[in-house]
Amino acid sequence: MKKQRLLILSLALNAVLIATFLVFTYIYRDKIAQRFVQIKGNPTIVMYGNSITAQGKWVELLGRTDVMNNALPGQTTYHFLQLIQSHVIDLHPKICFIKGGINDITIGVEQEKIQANFKTMLEMLVQNGITPVVTLTVYEQNDPVSKAEVDLLNRFLVSYCTQHNITYIDLNRSVSSNTGLRAEYAVDKTHLNINAYEIWAKEVSRVLKEKNI
Repeated sequence: MKKQRLLILSLALNAVLIATFLVFTYIYRDKIAQRFVQIKGNPTIVMYGNSITAQGKWVELLGRTDVMNNALPGQTTYHFLQLIQSHVIDLHPKICFIKGGINDITIGVEQEKIQANFKTMLEMLVQNGITPVVTLTVYEQNDPVSKAEVDLLNRFLVSYCTQHNITYIDLNRSVSSNTGLRAEYAVDKTHLNINAYEIWAKEVSRVLKEKNI
């Protein structure tokens, strides 16, 4: 009888441990996958940008394990430029999806500097045989001053990409209105929710398919 109780207790404990492991693995599956990509090295895709990019669970969203999320939360395009060698180029990906600018705008960086940083980064990617794809800067919610600056930056990016045959993604067409980021796609004034990330991921997947990557 005692042995039977011990066996039941042991089985119950094992079931709890297995369930805990499965729940942990499910919750942290994207981070686990990212660690796998780091160990394996040489990712095919690098996602590069600020916290908006960083918060995307790209392995899960894209359904592939060769994507590295090397975004820099809270940083500006100046920091992107300083770290692009180690965070993107030295990894030798085939393609880099780059997005940023809203942090620059928030702290008042001049358009000329933001645009120059983007231009230099895109040139560096091309020179190193990496296909750049620009995701245009997404509007903030109900901030006309910020929106005007985003429009200036995006006009530059569209013009530059068009002139240099670089693909760009315009999320504002889907997630924004004439007053800025729509509430149903936001978790706060600036950041995106899962609905917006799913739209973004579909656009990324479309580009990857077009480029046969």
